[in-house]
Amino acid sequence: MFHAMSIKNKVTLAFIFFILIPFSVLGLYTYNQSQQYIQAQLLMNSQTTIKQIKYTIENKIDLIESVSNNITYNFRLQQFLGEPYSLEKDSLDTYFNYAAPLVSYAMLFQKINIQKISIYMNNNSIPEGFGSFYSEQKIKKETWYDAFMASDHKSLWVLNTNQADRSNSFLYIQKMISIEGQYRGMTIVDVSSSDLLEPAESPNLANQPIFILDENHKIISQGRKDATENVADISPALFSQGYAKQSGFLYVTDTLKGVQHVIVMAIPLPPLIGSLQVAANLVFILTYIVLLFAFYFILKMTLSKMKTSIKQMDLAIETGFQPIPITRKDEFGVITEKFNILLNKISHLLSDMIKKETLHKDAQLIALQSQINPHFIYNTLDIFSAKMELAGQYDVSDAMADFGKMMRYHIDGQSKFATLADELRFLEQYLNLQKIKFRDSIHFQIHAPSEILSIQVLKFILQPIIENSVKHGFAKQDTLDIDIYVSQEKDCSIRLHVKDNGSGIEAARLREINEQFRTSVYLAKGDRDRESIGLGNINERLKLFYGENYPLQLNSIEGQFTETILTLPNPTRKIKEDEHVHHINH
Repeated sequence: MFHAMSIKNKVTLAFIFFILIPFSVLGLYTYNQSQQYIQAQLLMNSQTTIKQIKYTIENKIDLIESVSNNITYNFRLQQFLGEPYSLEKDSLDTYFNYAAPLVSYAMLFQKINIQKISIYMNNNSIPEGFGSFYSEQKIKKETWYDAFMASDHKSLWVLNTNQADRSNSFLYIQKMISIEGQYRGMTIVDVSSSDLLEPAESPNLANQPIFILDENHKIISQGRKDATENVADISPALFSQGYAKQSGFLYVTDTLKGVQHVIVMAIPLPPLIGSLQVAANLVFILTYIVLLFAFYFILKMTLSKMKTSIKQMDLAIETGFQPIPITRKDEFGVITEKFNILLNKISHLLSDMIKKETLHKDAQLIALQSQINPHFIYNTLDIFSAKMELAGQYDVSDAMADFGKMMRYHIDGQSKFATLADELRFLEQYLNLQKIKFRDSIHFQIHAPSEILSIQVLKFILQPIIENSVKHGFAKQDTLDIDIYVSQEKDCSIRLHVKDNGSGIEAARLREINEQFRTSVYLAKGDRDRESIGLGNINERLKLFYGENYPLQLNSIEGQFTETILTLPNPTRKIKEDEHVHHINH
């Protein structure tokens, strides 16, 4: 039965049915497809080469058309050609100083070898001159003139043959029409055929003959005679699908824009491979048969080694994670080494779990014992507060009560978070203690909408900032105003501003502090300019719990104010809060 076969036999059969037989069939099929593949590669490479040549020629065409456009659509030149020529109107100066130099500069600074730029005018009052301006009467007898004037086309490419020396040149003809729609004449740019079509006539990467056909499919740039003599016979297929095979050549074509000429590359087709392909396929099949038997014996030895390694692993697990002896340096030796590392880690993890469980139980006992001490301190503070109230020292009594509440806020609960209302109430209690020393010199206001007071924030993120304001705010004044603004931004993040009217921070020091908050790279401990531990602690806690995009930020103007900004992400957890802080005044 197949399911009772060994892995070795299954893999061998799979090799025969899924590799050997398909590849044998593929080898026979390759014999019939090899020639088509070679021709396809030739076609693809030839098309790439001919597109590169086409791109180079079309770049030249674009440059020629750009030169013509600069002259044809020049407003001042159109205006000159549209007005009656008169010496009294300084027409000669315009002719000499502007119209003629416009063509001269175009010839001087053009990037290709333009032979001539001519302007044919329909304004008979302007005299011909400067070798560039002519009357339109001189071109009316050209074969292309009547059809071009009757058409709606504004430009035309024409292949011009000089009967004297039988040289070819291309003319780019463009109608000059003013903004008002008035016809002013024509601009003709004359460029040599050899200059324009030079990329097709020079040697190419494929080292194959290339020639150019005009719009009537007549050869205007001659290539190899044996490659061009049969072009007329294959032209229908050649121009319908872009390539054709004829008389041992593969012809590939592409059309140039504007001039509507066709680039043709002729590639000699390689001879048929013949019986060599059959012999290659037979060798291919025999090689796979030999490899099949070699694969079978190697697989047999490999599976035997694998079976021995599995038995050793089972034995190591049963004997209490004892390491396996490493006797080999091949892949099985590496697997044995990694397995031994795994066994060692499991042993350490089991040991660590036992230690942690023991430490956890000890910590629970210590935590139960430590709960007695805070309650003793709370009760003692309550006794002192009541005693002060009986003695008439009400401000000290209130301060003792606030201090007790602050201690409860510090010690009570396991969570690192508290509601914003609790955090603001903690600040109120802290400033009540400060007023014992500063009395009415501190003015404190909180501006917070009630609907966001129930959000949870990290504990103790505001008190060190207020402490910093009190510490540095009285440097050069007798009173200190502290305002806290809480707002919800458009992205639902919470923004807290703590602003005081203290002495402020100089600009260089402010940039240094903000850079420290952004990068978490602080000055060495003991430096006299090192930012307070409290603010650095707040910054690290904000970035730890909310992410690197939420550092602390300071704004300040020296001698005017200091503002600390905390940004918290959109809160996802809320708890109910019965009391709401709206506007707390002190």
